[in-house]
Amino acid sequence: MKTQLIKIASIFALSISTSVFAGGDHGVHSSKAGEQKSMEGMQMKQSETMEMTQGEVKKIDPKTGKVTLKHGEIKNLQMPPMTMVFSAKEAAQLEGLNKGDNVLFAVDQNMNITHIEKKQ
Repeated sequence: MKTQLIKIASIFALSISTSVFAGGDHGVHSSKAGEQKSMEGMQMKQSETMEMTQGEVKKIDPKTGKVTLKHGEIKNLQMPPMTMVFSAKEAAQLEGLNKGDNVLFAVDQNMNITHIEKKQ
């Protein structure tokens, strides 16, 4: 009976140590590196395929880098048409824009304008 308990305890200890070892730090580093490369690829694909949305400039605040746009549906965010304020990733993106201009623009998941241009 005593030897059976020792065998069971040994098997249990071995299974726990194997689980801990398998989930150890060595696998995490390579996994995170792979995830980072994968995420970079996804970001590149997103920006390359980001759909442009039509809008009209209602107000520009060059000091804060914000612009109010009356826009159509923003498909990549599943957002219906409305008027709202967006932040430009870079204030320089808003240079040359004026109230009333028709524009094409793209925004990221954080509601930052990644690209904006006057519509021809």
